[in-house]
Amino acid sequence: MTLRRHFGALVAVLLAPALAPAATYNTDNFATEAPTPELAKKFGDMAEFYRKEKALEWTGREMPQWSRRCPLKVQVTAGNAGGATTFTFGQDANGKPVVSSISMEIRGDAKQLLNSVLPHEVTHTVLANHFGRPVPRWADEGGSVLSENDDERYSHDVKCRELLNAGRGIRCRVLFRMTEYPRDIGVLYAQGYSLTHYLVKRGGDGRDGRGKLLQFLDTGMRGNTMESWNAAASRVYGFDTVDDLEESWLTALKTPPARVVARDTLPGGLASNGGARTELRTSAAPGAPFLEPPVKAVRGSTPDREPTRPAHLPAPDFGSSPVPKPLAPDRPPPVLLPPELPKPIRP
Repeated sequence: MTLRRHFGALVAVLLAPALAPAATYNTDNFATEAPTPELAKKFGDMAEFYRKEKALEWTGREMPQWSRRCPLKVQVTAGNAGGATTFTFGQDANGKPVVSSISMEIRGDAKQLLNSVLPHEVTHTVLANHFGRPVPRWADEGGSVLSENDDERYSHDVKCRELLNAGRGIRCRVLFRMTEYPRDIGVLYAQGYSLTHYLVKRGGDGRDGRGKLLQFLDTGMRGNTMESWNAAASRVYGFDTVDDLEESWLTALKTPPARVVARDTLPGGLASNGGARTELRTSAAPGAPFLEPPVKAVRGSTPDREPTRPAHLPAPDFGSSPVPKPLAPDRPPPVLLPPELPKPIRP
């Protein structure tokens, strides 16, 4: 419920600028709305750039032009940056699963939106269009974080190690089959990024690594059973089981995360809605959705805020070689208050 108070004519005068219509700018695939014409053009052009770049990175080819433009609403504000992309999935005339419609909203500092949030949200569209159906949450968010800037990726890397050291990781045999966001959503973002980063690197250089990950997901999603995910681990990466993959990933995490200085510069059809259902993807900071009221995913929800570490929990150990503890049993761990992230160390 929103509490409204009326203060007469003065309020109307003060609110008038905020009620001014936003500028719009259309490209082939996006209908962008932003506070000024300059921002609308910048975000619209960059959305098209990322749409091409991310499709080439993941699939080796551009996506066909969408039959309907994706509404892209840009709100430039202070504070946390984040976004939400909504897909409607349906079927084409041959019964093939496809994306029927897309809409996108991002909010935050303009620089952060252009460098991280916008490419993150556009990556969701690439993955959704490739499969034509919802992508496993860990891979959808983890793969999209790969498109964020160096600072954000480093923070997710460190947070994953922190969560594992606190005993809050989710076994891969559980995580891979999740179709809803867990209550401890920060684990899904951080662990999902760490796993996708590891699997992409293991799959090869350049697009080969992302292509292998798409093959892995395609095989595992068929039936979404332990048998299908074990088969994916074996056929694509050479592991006997998902548990073996997990052990190799944890071993790789014993190497301290690499710190890279963030870059400040930016880089230069759909079917009818038959039998459609809506899926919501969010890229707000884990556990801290930016919209009011908070964005709630169709297949899960995000908590109102990221709680701070309680005094009775020890601070995580970030030595030169953090060793993750064993993951939780074969069920999502209980919700615990997360520890705080360490401040990035700048050279």
